Amino acid sequence: MIEKLRQKIIRFITSPDDAPLLAGIAIGIYMIAHYYAKNLALAASWGHLLFFTIYYLIIPAVVLFLGYKLFSLKKLLPYRSHFLFVTIPLFVAFYLLQLSFLGVYKRFIFAGVLIIVVLASLRIARYYKLFVVLLLLLSLFNVVPVAYAGYSYITASDAWQHQPDGILTTQFKKKPNVYYIQPDGYTNKPNLDGSIYNFDNTGFENYLNSNGFTTYTNYRSNYYSTLLSNASMFSMKHHYLQPDVEEFNARNIIMGNNPVLQVFKNNGYTTHFITERPYLLMNRPELGYHSANFNYSELPYLKDAWEYTRDEVADFKNMKPAPGPHFYFIEKMLPGHIAVFGSKGADDEHAKYLKKVREANTWLKNLITEIEKKDPHGIIVIAADHGGFVGFETSLQSQTKTDNPLLVKSMYGALCTIKWNADGHDVYDKNLKTSVNLFRVLFAFLSQDTALLENLQEDASYIDAVRPEGRHRYIDAQGNIVFQKIE
Repeated sequence: MIEKLRQKIIRFITSPDDAPLLAGIAIGIYMIAHYYAKNLALAASWGHLLFFTIYYLIIPAVVLFLGYKLFSLKKLLPYRSHFLFVTIPLFVAFYLLQLSFLGVYKRFIFAGVLIIVVLASLRIARYYKLFVVLLLLLSLFNVVPVAYAGYSYITASDAWQHQPDGILTTQFKKKPNVYYIQPDGYTNKPNLDGSIYNFDNTGFENYLNSNGFTTYTNYRSNYYSTLLSNASMFSMKHHYLQPDVEEFNARNIIMGNNPVLQVFKNNGYTTHFITERPYLLMNRPELGYHSANFNYSELPYLKDAWEYTRDEVADFKNMKPAPGPHFYFIEKMLPGHIAVFGSKGADDEHAKYLKKVREANTWLKNLITEIEKKDPHGIIVIAADHGGFVGFETSLQSQTKTDNPLLVKSMYGALCTIKWNADGHDVYDKNLKTSVNLFRVLFAFLSQDTALLENLQEDASYIDAVRPEGRHRYIDAQGNIVFQKIE
C-alpha cells in the first residue's frame, strides 16, 4: 500500500499536467491547519475562519491560477513552471514570517528564501509539485491537535459552571457601583516581604489602609494563568483545567454572559469592560458586557494585538454612565509576570518585576482617585489574577514541578484588597482566600445572605504540568503544597 502511494506521488510530481489551483489550495490548507494548531485560543470564531479562508486559501489560489494563465502566453511560456516553483514557497514563507517574532530579520530571511528558490528553479522548476505534496503532508501533522480541539469543542460540557444554589437569582439588598480592578500578576504581601521578592511595599500598603481598604494577606489564585484563573473566578466554580477551557474557551467564558455578569444583570446593573490591551477580546467572543473600550473592528485577525493599547484611566474618566448601578471590570497588564521567553536570568526578571510593581502602584492610585471623584460610595475590589513568578528564569519553568515552596507561592500568591465602603463585611469575607470565591463573597455581602457562603468552592490551586505531565493540585484547600495528580 505504501509503495502504491509512493508511486502515485512520483507520477503526480513528474506529470506534465500542471496544478496551479491545487497548489494554492495546498498553501491554504497548510496555513489554516498550522494557525489553528498553534493559535486556536486566539482564533476560535467564525469571523477568523472566514478571514483565513480568504487570506490563506483563496488569495494564493487566485494569484497562482491567474499567474499561470499569464505565463501561458507564448513569450512567457518557458517560465511558467519557474513562476509556480518560486511563488509557492514564497507565499508560505511570507505567511509564516508574518506570524513570527523575528522583527527586522524577517526581510532578510524572506530575501534568502527568494534567492534560494529562484536559483533552485533554474534546475528543477518542473518538480514544483513536490511543494504541493510536502504542504499536504505537513498539514497532516497539524490535524491531530486541530481534531483534538474540535473533539473538545463538540464534547465540552458547561455543567461545571452550574451553581449549587440560587446565587444566580439572588437579590441585592444594596446596589452600589462595583469596580473590579485586575492588575495582572500583582503578587501578595507575603511574597513581596519574602526572600525571593524582597520588596518593601509599605508605602502602598499604608496608602490602602488609610483609604479604607481591607487587604487579604494570604489570598491566592486557583490557577496559574490569566485565562484559567479568570474563567474560574467569573464562573464562581472550578473548571479543573477542563480541556476546552484550557485550549480555547476561556475567553468566551470571561467575556461572555458568565455567572458573575448574570447576577449583576439580574440586579439591574449595567456592565463595562475597560482594558489596557485587548488580550481577552482577541478571539472576538460574544460580548456579555454592555460596553467595552475596544471595538472588534479595531482588532487584527493575525496578531495577538499586544501593541494595541488604550489609557484605561482616561477611558473611565470620559464615560458618562446612565443612572442606575454599574459594574466595571478594569484590567491592567501591570506589573505582569516575568518573561515567557527571552529571559536574561532570574535576577534580571526580578528587577524588572519590582520596577513594574512601582508603576502599578502609581497607576492604581490614579485610578482610585478618579473612581472616588465620580463615586465616593462604590465598592472597589483590587484583585490580581495570579502571582508574578519571580524566582523562575521564565514563567514556562513553572510547569516543571518544584520542591521550593517559595516558588510555588510566587506562582499563585496574588494581591486582593477591597474598599467595602460599609460596615459588616467581616461577617462575609472572613473566609475569603482564593479567586474562585471572590464574587460569591461579594454577592453574599450585597444580598446580606450568609447562606450563599455555604457553597464556597474548594480553596485549592491547580496546574497543568509538563514535567511530570498531567493536571495536578499544587496547593490544597488548607494551603499545603501537595502536587497531587487529578483525573
